[in-house]
Amino acid sequence: MNKFIKNIRFDKKIILIVISAVVAFAVLLVIICFADGKKYDGSQSNLRDKENENSYITELPAEDKILPDDEPRESPDDADELAESDENAENPVNRPPIKAKRVYRDKYDSLRAQYNDNEDIIGIIKIPGSVVYYPVAHHLSDNDYYLGRNLLKQRSSAGSICMDYENSVERYDPNTILYGHQMYSDSMFHSINYYRDEEYFYNHRYIIFNTIYEDNVWEVFSFFETHISFYYIQVFFNSEKDFLSLAAEINKKSMYGTGIEIKEGDRILTLSTCTNLDPDTRYVLCARLVKNKDDIPEDILREMTNAVEDFQ
Repeated sequence: MNKFIKNIRFDKKIILIVISAVVAFAVLLVIICFADGKKYDGSQSNLRDKENENSYITELPAEDKILPDDEPRESPDDADELAESDENAENPVNRPPIKAKRVYRDKYDSLRAQYNDNEDIIGIIKIPGSVVYYPVAHHLSDNDYYLGRNLLKQRSSAGSICMDYENSVERYDPNTILYGHQMYSDSMFHSINYYRDEEYFYNHRYIIFNTIYEDNVWEVFSFFETHISFYYIQVFFNSEKDFLSLAAEINKKSMYGTGIEIKEGDRILTLSTCTNLDPDTRYVLCARLVKNKDDIPEDILREMTNAVEDFQ
């Protein structure tokens, strides 16, 4: 009898051990899935820390370098950044240049005022001929923050249009990424879905993305659907060659051709949204910066110039 009771107790111990192991494994899977989804639109965040050092960033045009008699607004960290640049002057290989001090444009005060003076608003995006016309927010450490909040920082399923946390308007990044949900209400980045149609693609070739420092028009050169395993959201590059290699792959994936080739010194703007077909697929729209304002159609140029003032 005692032997029988001992066997039952032994069997219970085995069952408890098995159950504990299963629960532990399930918890581990949940943790892995959570970490995998933390980086919106790619789940490639675990690769990024390795790229932050010795990265290539497009050099500033000569006209943007501040002369001694200029008096732009300065951030508290400017002196520290300049001191750091002097310390590293002997070894400048592949080191991101310190961006010249820029002048903040006061017209953004009125835009930010509409959202409780939200200083996370760093720009505005508009795709002429579509409903895409929104202020752009930037959180310094978390892309998910504004994808789950409006510009008043209130919880919202629609979220906001936001710039990748690794990008900065303080630099000229070769690849600037903007995220937004594809809402069935035809808001946010839902219009990107329409680029699957060839006629729509060729009739909506320009994107206006202005920041607190500069106004720019970008010309669409690629639209494609992709799995998140393709790392199109790369911000930092070891060299310009690496950037051009990614740009060439983006061009190759496009559903339609434009004849635009990304070359040395170019910058691209990448818009990313979910397909709503598979949680691991994205619609991606890429455009090249139009460097010469004379190449911008007059109507698009007017919309660019008045983008902030016309926004209600």
